Amino acid sequence: MKEVKIEKCPFCGGEELIETRVASYGGAYLAPVTKGGLRSAVLFATVCRDCGSVVRTYCKEPEKLFPKKERRDC
Repeated sequence: MKEVKIEKCPFCGGEELIETRVASYGGAYLAPVTKGGLRSAVLFATVCRDCGSVVRTYCKEPEKLFPKKERRDC
């Protein structure tokens, strides 16, 4: 996974960004069309401490949702 560097909030310009884990009921779930059933992964968020905006939401383990062998180019 590529590293994304966010240095300031695009909404207020604040530079104090914190990383937090999204509550367990807010995880990412995928029910693929292919066999394999329901998959899930923990979501994390980057939040601006000044205005409270969620600047980014992401999954640290995208392989849990989309194994490389099942990905297709868009």
